[in-house]
Amino acid sequence: MKKLVILFSILLSIQLFAQAPDPPFNPMTAPGAKGIHTSDHTLFWQNPESVSYNQLYFSEDSLLIANSDSSVRVLNGFPSTVYSSFDLINLGYLGDFVKYYWKVVEYNSYGNSLSPVWWFNSRPSFPFIDFTFDSSLQGWEIIGPQGSNNWYWSNSSHTNSSPGEMVFRWDPVFIGDSYIMSPEFIAPDGYQLLIEFSYYEDWWSDTVEVGFAYTTDNGISWTTVWDLLATGNVGPDIIFAPFEVSGKFRLGFFYTGNSNNIDFFYVDDFHVRIPLSTPYSPPSLLRATANDSIQKVVIDWNQGTSYPPNYGFTIQRKNGLPSSEEPYQTIVTTQSNVYSYEDYNVELNQIYTYRIRTQAGPGSPFGNEATAYVPAIVPVELISFFSSVVDDDVTLNWATATETNNSGFQVERRETKNERSQDWKTINFMNGNGTTTTPQTYLYKDKNLSAGKYQYRLKQIDFDGTFEYSNIVEAEILPPAKFSLEQNFPNPFNPSTNIQYAIASKQFVSLKIFDLLGREIVALVNEEQPAGNYTIEFKPESSIKTLVSGVYLYQLKAGEFIQARKMILLK
Repeated sequence: MKKLVILFSILLSIQLFAQAPDPPFNPMTAPGAKGIHTSDHTLFWQNPESVSYNQLYFSEDSLLIANSDSSVRVLNGFPSTVYSSFDLINLGYLGDFVKYYWKVVEYNSYGNSLSPVWWFNSRPSFPFIDFTFDSSLQGWEIIGPQGSNNWYWSNSSHTNSSPGEMVFRWDPVFIGDSYIMSPEFIAPDGYQLLIEFSYYEDWWSDTVEVGFAYTTDNGISWTTVWDLLATGNVGPDIIFAPFEVSGKFRLGFFYTGNSNNIDFFYVDDFHVRIPLSTPYSPPSLLRATANDSIQKVVIDWNQGTSYPPNYGFTIQRKNGLPSSEEPYQTIVTTQSNVYSYEDYNVELNQIYTYRIRTQAGPGSPFGNEATAYVPAIVPVELISFFSSVVDDDVTLNWATATETNNSGFQVERRETKNERSQDWKTINFMNGNGTTTTPQTYLYKDKNLSAGKYQYRLKQIDFDGTFEYSNIVEAEILPPAKFSLEQNFPNPFNPSTNIQYAIASKQFVSLKIFDLLGREIVALVNEEQPAGNYTIEFKPESSIKTLVSGVYLYQLKAGEFIQARKMILLK
């Protein structure tokens, strides 16, 4: 009897554990996301089924989050509310460039979920940096062979500014690098910064090298922004130099070489600015939502502010979560009055992360990263889709493993020129096979194309009107190697015939019909045409003159190329 009770208890424990809710999933602010606005952002997530209520924990202390400490619980749905979003504005202003942790715990009558901890980095408010050195070096740190013996503050005005300057002195003599480093600052992704300072270089001998740099690792390594190789006194002068850095950084001035070559290097009125042509605030509240029934991701955003007014938004995407090392690629630039976009060029069962910036002047920094989780929807299982080119024809082949409720495929094409793509055009529709588990193959030939690069995609449409797009395939029609005029076909002919010709380069083209006395009957072509292969249909009954049976001439002129051929009309 005791064994039966113990076994029953074990089975009951397993059953209760199995019925506890699954954890939340698909966080909109995914782990590692950057650019989160400190006062204007919303967290989103999805909840599993069979949840009675949930709770949200939020803090910059990961230990408090991991332990579900009640002091950092910001949403409590007990006993019957299930939340799926939270506005961070409810917490007030977040810190600049702070790593925040959060998690959602799901509850039902059987227990709670074992929830993952998610995190993100807030976007800092970038300060203007000003150092006038009126009374001290204001927190600058000296890194060099002789330390403070070479860098110091002086109540002088060699730079033609008000008294008070940063000074480098030659004595004591050393050979090497000597830096003076500013306090730490923070810059968001995408900002271009502009430095401004006054200086005077007092030369002694040989070549003197001084400069300005920044470091992101507290002085271990430096990136030079401006330097001077002097063989005499230089200045007083004012320097303006742009540079771009994101995250935590420090600024520094340096001397390198033999310090005996210089007398003094003076610096004053040091400023770092965001140029006025850069928008002040990037777009915010970027959201990316995958559709449950159509293969697409819908993104929308708040426009932000800019000076001067923006002329559009650039959207970038990368594969994977924000922490992925995959590079971002620009997928579209919208107009300034557009605040949403539908991305159909996505794969099933994939994760994508998006970011956006305003286009105005050099452009704004990027706003928050938003992640979309494209589900594995398979109404039609497309197992292959490829193109092949023969002469000026493109053949498309595709195959399906299964089809469900498939009305058919709309074939779409667009031409790409100078790295800019035209709009998609529907060129054909091919009926599907409804619902079937038998593999199906399809073929479509796009004929008589001009030279150029083309892209194709399939829009698979269900009988209920829902649809999804395939991946994109590309094809290139190469221009003809030479000019040519082919024999018409059919020949003899009645009532019509086709004339084919090739243009090897862009030319003004004339294609005319003559009788044997050299009299012009009709001009079939009389315009400038790009390189490519062409086919023109000639119907005698549509010409101005009534033609009788006999021999006629057709002549092609394209630049310096001239060729004529005979054709026979039989009535």
